[in-house]
Amino acid sequence: MADIVPSLFGLTPEMYQQNQQAVVDQRAAAYAQMSPFQQANFAIGRGANMLGGAVGRGLGGEDPELARITMRQQIARQINPNDPASVKQGISALSQAGDAQGAMLLQGEYQKLTESNALVAQRTAAEKASLAQANKTELSIKQEEQLRDELSKLPQNATQDDILNIVTKYGSPDKVLATLQASADKTAANQARVDAANLANQAKVDAAKVLADARIEAARAAGATAKEIAQMKIDSAKELRILATSLKGPKVLAPSLQKEEDKDIELVDSLTARETSLAPAIASLTPDAKTGKTALQLGPINNLRYQAQNAAGNSTPESQKFAELERAVQAATNLKTDAAKGVQTDKDVLRFANELIAAFGKYDTKVTKQALDDFVKSTVKAKENTQKRIDSRRRSQGVDPYYGPASGTAQNPIKLD
Repeated sequence: MADIVPSLFGLTPEMYQQNQQAVVDQRAAAYAQMSPFQQANFAIGRGANMLGGAVGRGLGGEDPELARITMRQQIARQINPNDPASVKQGISALSQAGDAQGAMLLQGEYQKLTESNALVAQRTAAEKASLAQANKTELSIKQEEQLRDELSKLPQNATQDDILNIVTKYGSPDKVLATLQASADKTAANQARVDAANLANQAKVDAAKVLADARIEAARAAGATAKEIAQMKIDSAKELRILATSLKGPKVLAPSLQKEEDKDIELVDSLTARETSLAPAIASLTPDAKTGKTALQLGPINNLRYQAQNAAGNSTPESQKFAELERAVQAATNLKTDAAKGVQTDKDVLRFANELIAAFGKYDTKVTKQALDDFVKSTVKAKENTQKRIDSRRRSQGVDPYYGPASGTAQNPIKLD
């Protein structure tokens, strides 16, 4: 698998270093052709470059390109190129290491492998069916006519035993076995086609997920805010759900019900994002287990100082935590504004949002912490109730639940109060 580094990623560490050495040798050859005056100027410039490189190495500097190539080679050595699961682990490892480009390149290899396995499965099934057809013994014309006549008289709900009873009358045991084998091969071929389709569909979903993750990593590297990253994750999750649903088959919700579900799922994603965003504010108001002190102490003077530090660009860890708390209160204010505009909002969530706004205005650390806890609990409860509504709608239409266990699986259902 080490060959995947030069074939897929471009260079091995050794090849990269050889290229660097070749550049040095080329410069040395050019140096030999220079006049004494040119050589003197070149030596001065080369000495400065060497000094810069020595200083960089002395400070712990490292060639980033060489580090990236080395990291790719280390991951590639752990991959079995013939095992889709192993290649998939390599994709995950590259993504976690921040190498989105390498993950996308390896994703291409993963998709080729899964498609190849699917083609092999289809080809094997076709060969079995062809062999079974070639081994069938021809019945005489008269026997075939009699067989067709009796088979045509069978009712539509005839069982396999009914069919075999007729076939046995017009053929030897070998012919009956050939018929049974042909039937079994047909079933196997159908199952192989289903398995191949499932493999191809999973490869599409995996490719879409890697691409979505790469976009998010690129946005984060470009300086996107936490709010923008959270929205990108919500949008990517929705796109993946739509893709997965489109590949599942005909058993889906009616268009009108699907619209309702899409709105509910967006609500679940929004509630989940809110729950996550409130966690840092709660942590800053939670007393330390050892010291009993909180990272943030609220009060009229402290609050004004935090705001001034943030406004002047001289933020401190405490003022940054205060900004997180202000964002949590702003989220509660936005909910109150939306409700005033007629936007449907859970009553408990709205009530505790109002409590948080009121508590924050009292400058009391404990009271604000309790209001935040209640706000989060109501958010979690609203999310769970929405998930329950989604699954209830699906079950009423004979569609597998989205959050609970699918039919024939042993997943753990969501616990709802």
